[in-house]
Amino acid sequence: TRAAGMTLRVAIIEDQPAVLDAVANGLRLAEGVSVVWTANSISQARTLLAVPADVVLLDLGLPDGRGTSLVPALRARAPAPAIVAFTVFGDETSVVEAIAAGVDGYVLKTASTEVLLDAVRDAAAGASPISPAVAGFLLRRLRADEVPGSGPAAQARSEHRLMALTAREHEVLEALARGLSYREAALRLGIS
Repeated sequence: TRAAGMTLRVAIIEDQPAVLDAVANGLRLAEGVSVVWTANSISQARTLLAVPADVVLLDLGLPDGRGTSLVPALRARAPAPAIVAFTVFGDETSVVEAIAAGVDGYVLKTASTEVLLDAVRDAAAGASPISPAVAGFLLRRLRADEVPGSGPAAQARSEHRLMALTAREHEVLEALARGLSYREAALRLGIS
């Protein structure tokens, strides 16, 4: 974790120049944030990994492969940065792939600069920022029956997955799924 008052170092891996410029410029305008490097491909990012970053915004669909292939190399850095998937892909396959690969958060490119900045700061603080649409998907998936049929076994499995969340985690996920930001959810639930 960073000491209070230190500049938050952000790296961005994004192949669309207009999106990269808009995000980088938006983050550069924020107090206490510095964009330390940007890359438009996996190969370019690999050449920049030695430059320390606190948070990496990682596009999943890059011209030379899946962004998730960079997760192990990013995790090997000391200290390892927080990794936030930053993508247009909000589909089940992409969400599961990114989470399984070990990203710390998942933010859709449709997020406003303010929401993205909150996500970057939250990730740097050890939280797991998730776009409301993705939170809604995860909540629906937790509630879905994965066991074929609707008998007692399917119901028990579904209830077991929901019970794995604490009551507070369930409340937070519900708030995020309704579109509240982390800050708004914390205020509403009376937590930090």
